[in-house]
Amino acid sequence: MKSEETLSMPRTRGSRGPKLFSIGQVHAITGIPKPTIRYWEKEFEDYLEPLRTTGNQRRYDDKSIADLEKINYLVKVQGSTLDGARRKLDMLKKIDTTRPAASDPLAELARAMSDYLLKKLSRD
Repeated sequence: MKSEETLSMPRTRGSRGPKLFSIGQVHAITGIPKPTIRYWEKEFEDYLEPLRTTGNQRRYDDKSIADLEKINYLVKVQGSTLDGARRKLDMLKKIDTTRPAASDPLAELARAMSDYLLKKLSRD
C-alpha cells in the first residue's frame, strides 16, 4: 500500500487541519469540470491557489471551493467575461476588507442576509 502523501502546509501535532478535497472531489461537489478548475486557477491566481501535496497534487479547502463557486456563478450564470468576473471579485474583496469582523454569529448572519436581499433587490 502506498504511503499517504503529506501536504505542504504546517500542522501542529495532534490537531486536525482543515478538510481538504482533491480536484475530483471538488468536481463532484460543484459540478465544475476539472479542466475548467485548472484553467481558472491560472486566470484567477489572486483568488485560487490550492495547496499541494508532496506529489504536487492539488488540495482544496472550503474557502477555495466557495471561491470556485463564486467564479462559476459569475461566469456561467451571470454570463460575465473573465475580466468582468475578476473586477467583481476585486470589488467583493475590497468590501470584505473594509468591513469589520463580527464577533457575534447572529450579527454576521443578519449582515449576510441583508447583503443578499440588497443584491436580490438591485437585480429586479
